[in-house]
Amino acid sequence: MSEDTDAIVQATDDLIKLYRGVEQGTRDLPFLSFMPLLITFWSILKFEFFFFIGLFLIIPTNLVIFIRNLFPGQRWRYRPFFLRHLYYVWLWITRGEAPTTPGIFVRPLFNLFVKGHFESRLRQLRTEVFLRDGISDATRLALTARLDAALERWKTPRFTAVFFSAVLPGIIAIPGWSKQLTEFMASMGIGTEVVTNFVPRAASPGFLFLALVIIAYLIAIPVTAFLGKRGLFIGRTDGKVCFPGGQGGSGAYGQEKEILHRAGLQARELPIDLWLLGSGIVLSVLVLFLGWNGYLAWLQSLGMRPDDLASVTRFVVWENIVIYAIFLVMFGVATVRRRRLGRT
Repeated sequence: MSEDTDAIVQATDDLIKLYRGVEQGTRDLPFLSFMPLLITFWSILKFEFFFFIGLFLIIPTNLVIFIRNLFPGQRWRYRPFFLRHLYYVWLWITRGEAPTTPGIFVRPLFNLFVKGHFESRLRQLRTEVFLRDGISDATRLALTARLDAALERWKTPRFTAVFFSAVLPGIIAIPGWSKQLTEFMASMGIGTEVVTNFVPRAASPGFLFLALVIIAYLIAIPVTAFLGKRGLFIGRTDGKVCFPGGQGGSGAYGQEKEILHRAGLQARELPIDLWLLGSGIVLSVLVLFLGWNGYLAWLQSLGMRPDDLASVTRFVVWENIVIYAIFLVMFGVATVRRRRLGRT
């Protein structure tokens, strides 16, 4: 075989072998898991605990440790308190991961992303085999047959997976979460006619709250599945597969890029998590805009004075501006760093 033919044959072998190794890491993953959500909540609770304690103790405690380390003897370790959690967030963003946290892990949707990744690369390689000159008919036939077998093995599930992993759980959960949401909103003094009658009224604070919950639900599950896919490709196969930012390196992404480069191909992962998250932010801003008058009317119904209402309004506006500005900066850093580190 010519050197060019040998390169594409070797690339086919290596790519299929790489995908087999990646798929082996999915054997012990559950069909449905709430562990990513529990880990996230536990991390948030720990951060809040150490944050409030650290505000008062981080400086005097580490000052005492600093003075002690000036004298000979065993050195004391400094106490970071909440700084360790902030450093983890920094690593997460600078490693190119979306500024969000995982929620409920759903295996069928996770398989959809993994197999879709395999299928797109294999089809690209198959097209290259079919179109490239200099490959004999026998070699072309053998490579095409092997790629077709791999494509059959990793065929992407279509509507069925999406329906059973996202749509059906939402339909089943509607009676339960609508009742709980109604009770919660009633306890907060928010009108519940929107929840009980499912009538979208932009002027109602109940609609505002319900819309934000629905947006979060529709985004959290597919983003979690995609984070799990990224964690798998980076090298995680344990219970923290949905936390790709906790591990450095490029993992299978780097190997895949090198294999395709030898075959004269280039491919990048679609940033589905960034797209979904960005779409969710845009929708949430739109919902807040539509429900702003209703929010002000609700505050007035609580008997708030005009001066206090103006102060609260200014605070809420500036709070949202700061939050969205920070998010946009993190979003941009993650997008740039993901490509630069080759984790795509």
